[in-house]
Amino acid sequence: MLIDSGPLIATFSPGDRFHARCAEQLANWPGQLVIPEPVLVETCGFIRNNYRKGPEYESILLDQVCSGSGDFAIVMPTSEDLHRARELVRRRVNVPLGYVDAMVIAMAERLHVTDVATVDLKLVGMAVGLSKIKPISWLIPDP
Repeated sequence: MLIDSGPLIATFSPGDRFHARCAEQLANWPGQLVIPEPVLVETCGFIRNNYRKGPEYESILLDQVCSGSGDFAIVMPTSEDLHRARELVRRRVNVPLGYVDAMVIAMAERLHVTDVATVDLKLVGMAVGLSKIKPISWLIPDP
């Protein structure tokens, strides 16, 4: 399963409406959790800058990701991903699709990943018409 930043962020915030569902979903996923490197950057920045214990939480996340357990895989974008993300961003100028969201779509396409964990309904709505992967399952927690 490829992970967007929303579920990762929610796991560090017990007050987040998606916290319980995201924590359960990520903990119980039977396969490897694939994190695009741009998503990790976005997640670390958000956690560090928006939580009182942000630096501590960021360190915990990085410890988990780098533990060597095989539960996580950080995937670096390729130049192909960058060009595809640029194409997606250009196609959605009127309804902004940001770089990281476009990278999630581009990397899912390249890796042939059909399960994407996100809490971002905007991303899902835009990606359905844009993604080359059919069908793509958007694993969205119930609020």
